[in-house]
Amino acid sequence: MGGRKTRNELNRLRNHGTGVRIHNAKKKDRELRLTPRQIVVISIMFLIFMGSGIGYVWSNFEGTQIGYDLSRLQKREMELTELHRKLKLELAFLKSPQYLEQAARKAGLHPTDPDQVILIP
Repeated sequence: MGGRKTRNELNRLRNHGTGVRIHNAKKKDRELRLTPRQIVVISIMFLIFMGSGIGYVWSNFEGTQIGYDLSRLQKREMELTELHRKLKLELAFLKSPQYLEQAARKAGLHPTDPDQVILIP
């Protein structure tokens, strides 16, 4: 009986219901088994991924904030430029001879007589 297989041996190698030969009769348990090294590598990759995501969001937020600050400062610069223009105009008016003469008359001053003027050589 060296070349022939017994019925029990054939049944063990075949599916009982269909008669199809099963190549791997033992069903392997397919549990997820990770080594400590794999856990460390996965953890590091996860931290790098999360860090880069947080960095990306933070940089976009900072860029937006800088844009808002720049817009606010440009508006303030325009306001100050307009105020500077108005103050220069007011200063020119206050220095004008017509205004000074009118202010002196309101204060009770009058023009000097020619004999009151003393010229120093």
